[in-house]
This record gives sequence, C-alpha cells and structure tokens, in this order.
Amino acid sequence: MTFMREKNKQLAAVTLPLTDVKLLYRSNRGKKLVLEIAIEALKRVNEPNTIDAMVAEARFDYFVGKTKGFTDTKKLMSYLES
Repeated sequence: MTFMREKNKQLAAVTLPLTDVKLLYRSNRGKKLVLEIAIEALKRVNEPNTIDAMVAEARFDYFVGKTKGFTDTKKLMSYLES
C-alpha cells in the first residue's frame, strides 16, 4: 500500500500482512473497502519507524493546520457538503 502526500509528492509504503487483514465492509461498486488490521502484525512486517513516522507526520500536519478536526458531526457534514 502506498500513500502520497499532496504537497511535496513524497511516497510512503506500508506492507500489509494479508493473513492479519479482516474485511469489514465493501461498497456495492467495489471502490471502497473498510479493513481491520492488527497493529502488532503491521509492526512485525514493517520497519519500526515506518508507522511511527506516519503518525508523527499526521500529528504535525494537524498541528500546523493542514488538516481540520471536528467535534460536532453536523459541522463536519456541512463542511464536507460545501
């Protein structure tokens, strides 16, 4: 699985252990999946700092205002609809 940051187009890759992935939901069109992945399994097959770096980067992006946080569902929905 590869993630790309929009601003500077850096790639980050995470290896998913298929034996530890559980499908929770698949859309009718087959374009969206919701998976459950065991964190311990991710740590086992990825470098120790891969997940930590991704979490730290996401926290930093939130801190500097590149992402938005919502505590009210109605405000989130109105933001998404605009």
